[in-house]
Amino acid sequence: MMMMMKPNALWRAMAFAGLGALALSGCGSDGSDGSDGEDGQPGPVGKPVTSASAVVSTITGASFDDAGILTVNFSLADANGVALYGLKDIDIAGVSLGRIGDEDEIGSTDIPGEPRDVWLSYYTKTKGEFEGETLYAGSGYFSGISYRGDVNCTDCLTDNNDGTYTLVTKGTKPDGSAYEVAIDTNDLYSVKNDVTHGVYMAIKVRNDDASEIHLANGDYLNTAGFYYWLPSANTVAERPKHVIANETCESCHRPGHDGNLGNMHHPGKHTVMDSCTFCHVEFNEYQTKDDDGNVIGKHDGSIKGIAHEFHSHSFFADDGIYPQNAANCQTCHQADEAVANADAWTADKDTATCLNCHDSQYGVPSWHWDADNNQIAENYQNCVSCHGQGARGAEAAHYTANNTARSTELKVIFDSMTAAADGSSITTIFKIMDGEDMVPLSQIDPRPYKYGGFNSAIVLNGVLSDDFLVNYQKVGWDTFTQLPDGRLQSVISDADFAVKELIDAGATIALSSQIHVCFGGRGTREDCVVDAEGNLDGQEAPYLVSDTFYFNQDGTAVADTPRIQHAEMTACQDCHTAAIQHRYTNDMDGCATCHNGTRTNSSATSSNLARVVHSKHYIGGFFKKTDCATCHGDSGFSLSLIPANAAPVAFGTTDGGRFDPATNEQLLVSPQTAACVSCHLPPYGLSDSTVAHMKAMGGVIELNDGAIGVPSSSYPAQVEETCATCHSDSQVLEAHSNWSSSH
Repeated sequence: MMMMMKPNALWRAMAFAGLGALALSGCGSDGSDGSDGEDGQPGPVGKPVTSASAVVSTITGASFDDAGILTVNFSLADANGVALYGLKDIDIAGVSLGRIGDEDEIGSTDIPGEPRDVWLSYYTKTKGEFEGETLYAGSGYFSGISYRGDVNCTDCLTDNNDGTYTLVTKGTKPDGSAYEVAIDTNDLYSVKNDVTHGVYMAIKVRNDDASEIHLANGDYLNTAGFYYWLPSANTVAERPKHVIANETCESCHRPGHDGNLGNMHHPGKHTVMDSCTFCHVEFNEYQTKDDDGNVIGKHDGSIKGIAHEFHSHSFFADDGIYPQNAANCQTCHQADEAVANADAWTADKDTATCLNCHDSQYGVPSWHWDADNNQIAENYQNCVSCHGQGARGAEAAHYTANNTARSTELKVIFDSMTAAADGSSITTIFKIMDGEDMVPLSQIDPRPYKYGGFNSAIVLNGVLSDDFLVNYQKVGWDTFTQLPDGRLQSVISDADFAVKELIDAGATIALSSQIHVCFGGRGTREDCVVDAEGNLDGQEAPYLVSDTFYFNQDGTAVADTPRIQHAEMTACQDCHTAAIQHRYTNDMDGCATCHNGTRTNSSATSSNLARVVHSKHYIGGFFKKTDCATCHGDSGFSLSLIPANAAPVAFGTTDGGRFDPATNEQLLVSPQTAACVSCHLPPYGLSDSTVAHMKAMGGVIELNDGAIGVPSSSYPAQVEETCATCHSDSQVLEAHSNWSSSH
């Protein structure tokens, strides 16, 4: 319905309009020229950069003049592509510049005529001396802020107020003096315009008050930009020497977690692996000092040297946090069609690379080590003089001619399982395949295991109520016989193993392996030779990687695991590959067959898989200890996934000693409650009031002087837990979202 104005209101409006028109028509009649004033400056386009939750930078062009002053054009946008204005000089955390070159330019090649491509920094700086030799590092990059927190430049950055910017590495300091960062290679090599160049720019966005310097994590947003071009033609170029994808490193060093790349050595500044390559170039060397500050040696500061040393030495350290040995090159050097030089490592033959890892008495054969001088013997210090011959590059040394790597290529396959009608035995037929070849029994390690049984064994268990029914059972080499077709057979007797218990319970039979195959030198399988002392005679017998196979009791194969998978093995293998503690396995059940719900270890504490894994990742490490999705994916942490008839979990024994059915009982906790208690342990994570709450929701648990659980004889026949009613998936994530390793 149209709204009508009252007559007096209408006339009043018309009168004011007429007065306005008269006033306008009078402009110029009193002597003024009537021209419009100058246009004001247009308003900014987009939104302030400090209001964004994420920042994406794109370098659109770069060039440098004859004086070596760099100009960079770039744009900023948020995650939705909205332009961001308002960046300040102080927000430029670092700009590095360099080009592709080769080893001959810096004189570091070990093989004349075969110089590798290397990255050369245009902002090279000296890094001290050792025994009269000058040490160098790159890069002394441009930065809007100094290490002391001072502002370096007040006018180096131009904001076009539309999300685009121009940065010049020359300007004015706050005190009016000049600030300049020009190309300086310290005369190590020349500037060449006809090869690919690259620029890296790191940005740290702080709050609106540019005078405040916020250095604590979380006070700023980070973004990294890269640009590659050919100066002589002023054309964009492909990134050279791209060997590893950022995503590969981030499978362990995950963004947003304590172990992210930005927290490794330059907190909050250089947040992706690509940025490391601009500064930690091939000729980087640092001083090594003793506790008194005396220079005692030099240290490889290249990204290759740093990565290899950290991931190798820290793996063997007492407090090592790296779960995978760097000898497994493919942990980092993964095949990737998007990475142009992903397989470049296979041809590496330079001594510098070898010595990144093989620089101690543990990394070289004993006859290579000079114990008197605590170093590799001088006549063995040029690795490529022997190991560079023929095809003995990195791939051959670590894989094709390496015993441990070759063993991971072998596969154990269980073809059949037959259960005796009276439950007295289980017979299984299996084979070990090396490609198309079947491995004979003579090449399986026959030696006894120092803690009982045999080194080589298969593992028997059964799945019931979403858990493995019995404790770990190694069925040893002494039960193996070779059939005429080359396959292997094992007859597992109830006299020696819990066979009838599995059959009578109606469990799904599970079979996996812990088998070692004998190798001679350079990855060649051989018949095992055991000397008089019971040792392999000049051979090695590494683990084979295992899969778990399942069978119904009528012998039909079960394609998928009958257990709920609360975490995918691929989540573990992102960091661990196949090597996790004392066994190589390709699935979670390979771990859980031993670390099952009713297993207690020698110290009478829970050896359940959830308890063991949570305890290893709970304190320190690379992940926020309560970021469930890191390992459990989108829903693996969901309490609703735990079936109502799931088996309880043992958290100890009634007398605190090792479990023995003749003398004590296990202390059990109901399954949903156990999932929480695997992390929430006393004295800080579990209190009497929390236990009371769990019991009110149907949980079966008691807390008595630190002991957790109820005696197995008191565990009810039926349990109905309602934890998931309130602790939904979203609530679990929300409850843990603000926790990190500092708590």
